[in-house]
Amino acid sequence: MAVGFRSFLSVETAPCIETVIGHLDRWSRTKEIRVDAGAPGRYLLDPDDVITIDRHEAGGRSVYRWRRLHPYAQGRNEIWRTSVTAVEAQGGPGWLWTEIEAAEGDDDEPARVPFMSVPAVLRALLADLRCRDGIVPSATEPTWVASDGLPDLMDYLADEGRLGPVYVARQGARDAEAFHAWATQVMWEVVGLGNAFLLGGQVEEEFNDMVGELHAIPDAAIRTYLPGVQLDDPRDPRRHQILGAVRIDRNGPRRLAYIFGLSQRDRGGLAPLPPEVADVEQLLAGEAAERHGAELHVVADVPVQADSAQHGGPPVAAGSGNIALSRRAQHRRLVELLEENEQLRAEVERLRGALGATRHSGVAMLTALETLEEEVRSVRRRFGAIDGPLGAEQRLTAS
Repeated sequence: MAVGFRSFLSVETAPCIETVIGHLDRWSRTKEIRVDAGAPGRYLLDPDDVITIDRHEAGGRSVYRWRRLHPYAQGRNEIWRTSVTAVEAQGGPGWLWTEIEAAEGDDDEPARVPFMSVPAVLRALLADLRCRDGIVPSATEPTWVASDGLPDLMDYLADEGRLGPVYVARQGARDAEAFHAWATQVMWEVVGLGNAFLLGGQVEEEFNDMVGELHAIPDAAIRTYLPGVQLDDPRDPRRHQILGAVRIDRNGPRRLAYIFGLSQRDRGGLAPLPPEVADVEQLLAGEAAERHGAELHVVADVPVQADSAQHGGPPVAAGSGNIALSRRAQHRRLVELLEENEQLRAEVERLRGALGATRHSGVAMLTALETLEEEVRSVRRRFGAIDGPLGAEQRLTAS
């Protein structure tokens, strides 16, 4: 599958996992998802909407993952899987990994994944958690840099451990308050992917003196510094792109936000993740294999209310009156029938084995066998009646 959004940050704030769970719970309520984000298990909201929650604690390390899967997603325009993974470690920083994957497209489709915005839950988390990309503090909006903050900014530029870029923008002749508001809009879609810093007044020249002519920023421009800036390497400046004042003036902040966001999504999807991610992936994959076949919790439907102002009457529950069963209710019934069918099938096979072992042809045994077979046929008839409107793809999900 193709990565549409990927953010990986170290976390210094504790407790990280409980904070993540709290934000996911609040976000779930806004989406009417009735799943406790802190309760491990697999939850079926809909045939095309499955949430899996994992928790693991061992060796001084706590691992948490919330994952939402849309198994029927088709093409790169549809989200296939969304994952939020948080890890706490004793004696060291934890980390937070947020990823959105698009479904695979056909061969004749363009390779680029459609633009995926910063998840709202990640933006909210960064306001509560103290996170870093390498040694660079993560923030939800650009940060002003004073003269005494320039040495730290130099360290951020040189940091090879960061995954995302550092954006540095010069204020030029613009008003400080308006410039910060504008820069916040421009950097809206790189939150969690990179970090922006603003220079104004004399600090602009001081910064350019420190980085040298080749790494300097022109007036009123924005420069993107990729990880591991090497000020002494004459070939290095070519890696760090400049968005000049002329192009900035020709584009509004929303267009610029798209330009910066799309560029980093292309880079971030190809950047390798730290080695510790592979360890956690292996751990969770092993637990998922052990859990294969475990109970799948079917989440009850959320009553959907009509807009009383629009329809001129009181709110009506979606399941009331002669309204047809929702897809979730239909699928829940389908799952129940399938489970009942499997239980009856197992009982028939058990009786067949017992009959063959004892070579008993008594009327009672044959009658019991025929009764069970008739029940199986009845279940299959009921299964067929419900299966019709669901379609072949939903039958595959239930099986």
